[in-house]
Amino acid sequence: MDGGTLNSHALTALERAVLVTALRSDAQIVSTLNAQVNEAKALVRTPSGVGFVTKLQVPGALRLPDSTELDSLPLVFGQHPDLPSGAEFVLQVKDGRLNSIEGFCYEGMWPRDESLFTFEVGS
Repeated sequence: MDGGTLNSHALTALERAVLVTALRSDAQIVSTLNAQVNEAKALVRTPSGVGFVTKLQVPGALRLPDSTELDSLPLVFGQHPDLPSGAEFVLQVKDGRLNSIEGFCYEGMWPRDESLFTFEVGS
């Protein structure tokens, strides 16, 4: 991540890839949530050295229906050449909208080159 400053409200390539990976697993809500990903903006990015938390902003018009009970999306696991034990990404949904992405590694420090991640959806 970028050291704590928010240079752009656009999602990073890593943030977008994690969201897209998580959305592959649930066809029922995928259309609305994909629209949210396309319109999502990063409000705050907070690096921790071993990961990050990104707070998201999604337009209210793209909210999931009230009948949809969803607090989080499936876990996303990431592999990276600099992380022998990989990383995990937790995606939270609040009030029918994507709310945050939290990424953290199991050992070591967060890699500088995030483009080397590959992803898979957890069960």
